[in-house]
Amino acid sequence: MALVNHTTREINAKIVYYGPGLSGKTSNIHFIYHRISPNQRGKLISLATETDRTLFFDFLPVELGTIKNYKVRFHLYTVPGQVFYNATRKLVLKGADGVIFVADSQRTMLDADLESFANLHDNFAEMNIDLTDFPIVLQYNKRDLPDVMTLEEMNAGLNTLNVPYYGAIASKGDGVLRTFAAISKRVLEDMQKNPERHNFSAGDIVAKTEGERQEAPSPRVRVPEPEPALPDAPLVESKPAMAELEKTVEKGVKVELGKTFMENGQIVLPFDLLLQSAKEQYQLRVTINTDAPAAKRFKVMVKGFK
Repeated sequence: MALVNHTTREINAKIVYYGPGLSGKTSNIHFIYHRISPNQRGKLISLATETDRTLFFDFLPVELGTIKNYKVRFHLYTVPGQVFYNATRKLVLKGADGVIFVADSQRTMLDADLESFANLHDNFAEMNIDLTDFPIVLQYNKRDLPDVMTLEEMNAGLNTLNVPYYGAIASKGDGVLRTFAAISKRVLEDMQKNPERHNFSAGDIVAKTEGERQEAPSPRVRVPEPEPALPDAPLVESKPAMAELEKTVEKGVKVELGKTFMENGQIVLPFDLLLQSAKEQYQLRVTINTDAPAAKRFKVMVKGFK
């Protein structure tokens, strides 16, 4: 249920990561937090148990630019995976504008995936929300583990709504931003198609815009006409902004660090630079000369490998 502030021209939308325990919901949010620039993110709040399960929710406000002069900010939450925290699930789910269902791809976890997805249906039904007409995407996580189901097998069991789905390895960031970009698109599209579902109406914004026009200076002074808010704007108007969203979440450098070791008196840190089309391997080498002055004691070089 989006919150619109006409004074600050800001739209706040809520996206909930849903799924069974340890499926990778929190890993998704942690990766997004560390990938998005600091001026586009808020404080990450994580409440977890000793077994690394989110007890209540994670919360991460992510600012993603403007649409029709309204600043759009997504608030990301996760629900606890354990079934005995269903009351908390309902509390976190209330007012959601979109859902990412994170499923565990391991064959042995299919029953847990199905149980959690059925629970999502039930909790939404109690709120009189029909999932067949609601912004939702599926993420099939943990694709790097042994004995995982194929995407076709997972779709046959889970994707009864025929919604977009993405394979992912959230612990490494694979597929995380693609899934997030997909739900962002669907939420923004739904805001225009069904504004009343998101706690604001086209009529409300039209009235606000008309009020601004009435308070405008004399007609003798040419004043730019206020732009309509998001729900009144045709979808095509938001496409440039959505293209920028995809660029924002897709750009960046992935780095996988190896294990540090000593070789010929040097500290060596191997790392892989992961690009869209290739993987490049490098070593960061640090030479230490204790006889040199402090400012010249360390010599750093990067060595590349084909």
